[in-house]
Amino acid sequence: MTAVHERYRLRRVLGAGGMGRVWLARDEMLRRDVALKEIMLPVNEEAPLREARAAARISHPGVAQVYDTFSDDGRSWIVMEYVPSRSLQAVLDTDGPLPPERAAEIGLAVLAALAAAHASGVRHRDVKPANVLLADDGRVVLTDFGVAAVDGDSLATSSGLILGSPQYMAPERVRSGAATPAADLWSLGATLFASVEGHSPYARRSVMETVTAVASEEPERPTRAGALDQALDGLLRKDPAERIGAAETERLLRAAVATQPARAPVPAISRRGSAPVVGRRRRSAFIAAAVTAVVVVAGGVGGWLASRPADKPDVTAAPRPTTSASASPARSSSAPSSAPVRPSGQASAAPVLPAGWTRYRDPTGFSLYVPRGWTRSKEGSIVYFRGAGRVLGIDQTDKPQPDPVADWRGKAGYRVARGDFPAYHEVHIRAVKYFRKAADWEFTFTRSGVRQHVNNRGFITSPTQAYGIYWQCPDAGWQSAEKDLRLVFGSFRPADD
Repeated sequence: MTAVHERYRLRRVLGAGGMGRVWLARDEMLRRDVALKEIMLPVNEEAPLREARAAARISHPGVAQVYDTFSDDGRSWIVMEYVPSRSLQAVLDTDGPLPPERAAEIGLAVLAALAAAHASGVRHRDVKPANVLLADDGRVVLTDFGVAAVDGDSLATSSGLILGSPQYMAPERVRSGAATPAADLWSLGATLFASVEGHSPYARRSVMETVTAVASEEPERPTRAGALDQALDGLLRKDPAERIGAAETERLLRAAVATQPARAPVPAISRRGSAPVVGRRRRSAFIAAAVTAVVVVAGGVGGWLASRPADKPDVTAAPRPTTSASASPARSSSAPSSAPVRPSGQASAAPVLPAGWTRYRDPTGFSLYVPRGWTRSKEGSIVYFRGAGRVLGIDQTDKPQPDPVADWRGKAGYRVARGDFPAYHEVHIRAVKYFRKAADWEFTFTRSGVRQHVNNRGFITSPTQAYGIYWQCPDAGWQSAEKDLRLVFGSFRPADD
């Protein structure tokens, strides 16, 4: 591992963009992990100092802290708080669009961070999904103040170049470079639009087409906004004089959140000292949905199933998975290879239904045994059952991939390389005899100090149908859980049975 500034030991790249690259590093002096931003532009000691000053002016849990800046070997660096997380953009790329209520919750948190920034004389100027972190501890953190404008210390380039991401840049910024709180609110609206639609309101093939569209065309109308529609309409108005302000944005976002049943109230936004939070049960779900998503795409199952910390069952929503199937929901799974097999499409006799179990029959047609008393939830296309610290999920698709093993290996390599599974250890990825074709991806990882054990099984039941079954439990209880997994697999019947 490379050492920087004789103090920071680089571990891995967390993310990169046109202006910088962010590393996970170890501060050997203070013995803590930090995020170390390497400035990619030509050496300019003022650039990192100005970015650090912008972020340092804001005291808010929704803004990543800045610890220091320095130059080393001709490169400029910023030392920042390390926030174990996934970006909202990464969540959208892997899990697909969010439900409007979930997006509204994220929006409230980003709005609180922006309110604190604006009160401190800072305009972010680059609010977008890639700069919104969904943290393991439940926070939503606004990051990257690299192009921020600060009262009395503008970061605009001397050439007049307008920096930022055109798809998320307010029309007035594109036209004149105006950096105002209203422009940040427009970018928040574009970010929320992407959260529910999967793309920005001005997605075009080239930068020039995007800039032209932002400056002269009306934004695309959302089709999945639901309760978020009024907020998007108010935030994405081209004329900043007609655009809604922070107070009305908060009211509309809070109304959108309130449409979600059985949830804890969201406290009012503080402009400085605190971020909006949700009740303990919602917080647990938020962490799981936004940060600890586990791939369960195998054997043609085209979705991503969220794994939750298994110490507490949770019945709240997970992210809607992306899937190639449009006509039927997608399913996902996990189980040990020792589970009983079903020969090529032949229905074997169902195991005896033991005491404490019940057969669940899904409206889409499949059925299986589940422990009685476990909580069922429908989250996007996925059916979850939770209880006793364990999580069972079922997903499905009507467009199977031909090689479940190859599919798993690709997904595993990608997710592990991203660092999504801390202390990852692969047990195996291998074919198993189950229905027509199947593969298991079994592994362990550590989340919140608890070693978790996961098995995802993707399997094909017909040329036009594949399922997955996902199972997670604490690693310490894996052996005792195997008999239950065998029962689940032995009892499963696809829709055509």
